[in-house]
Amino acid sequence: MRGKLATLTGTVVFCVALLVGCAPGVQKASIASGTATTIVKPDVSFAPLVAALHKSEQAQEYKLLTTVTIQNANLKTSFTEYGTLQMPNMANIQVHENNFNIGLYQQGQVAYQQDGTVWSKTEPVANLDAYQGYADIIDKAMQDHLQLAQMDRTYVVDEYCDVYRVIVPNGVAGLPTFLQQTPGTSIPSIASHSSPVEYIFYVGESSGYIRQVQTQSVNVVDAVGSLSIQTSTIFSDIDNAQLAQVQIPSSLVGQLEHGVE
Repeated sequence: MRGKLATLTGTVVFCVALLVGCAPGVQKASIASGTATTIVKPDVSFAPLVAALHKSEQAQEYKLLTTVTIQNANLKTSFTEYGTLQMPNMANIQVHENNFNIGLYQQGQVAYQQDGTVWSKTEPVANLDAYQGYADIIDKAMQDHLQLAQMDRTYVVDEYCDVYRVIVPNGVAGLPTFLQQTPGTSIPSIASHSSPVEYIFYVGESSGYIRQVQTQSVNVVDAVGSLSIQTSTIFSDIDNAQLAQVQIPSSLVGQLEHGVE
């Protein structure tokens, strides 16, 4: 996932391993999301979406909440990742999947991973920019002359959004660029096959930022079969220095004070 286009390969492996015996119980999202349901204009210009993506890529700090749901026949699992990011290299992130919980705190080139109650040093994530990759998807969609549809105006977090949908015929559902580099989701040893992916982008009418990205696809995974994959990433407190400030976890502070690394 160190390239510009992020994929779900590692995430799929991680979650497939958890499918058997897993219920879909995940910590409930604490940020208000929205879901557009109706196409109001079947073919519109990409220009407003491109402008929003460009502005979003300039953001220096924000909170994010990503949820992923994967289903194979009657088996279903999902996980939630949330946290605060400050460009270029600070993050405090938590990942929850049923009883599985991990944390990541990064400051510059120093990073710690939490497993249970214990923190240990880990490799820093090379690129924390959660917006990177989406612009590449839209650039490719325009090159391929794909159709962009406008959907019904929808409220997300704290503002109304203009909503745009594009279906990429041969892709793998994308997530924030750093996600598979996060501890616990970086298992690449699986073959994944491309399939149509629906991307829905929510552009804040007041802020001009991308406030939410949803994807939906059915991927064929070797030795597993068809997996229905739905993702949602919500961005909040964008460029709000007071609310989107990365804080060092108190449990990590306590461990470091006792000289344990």
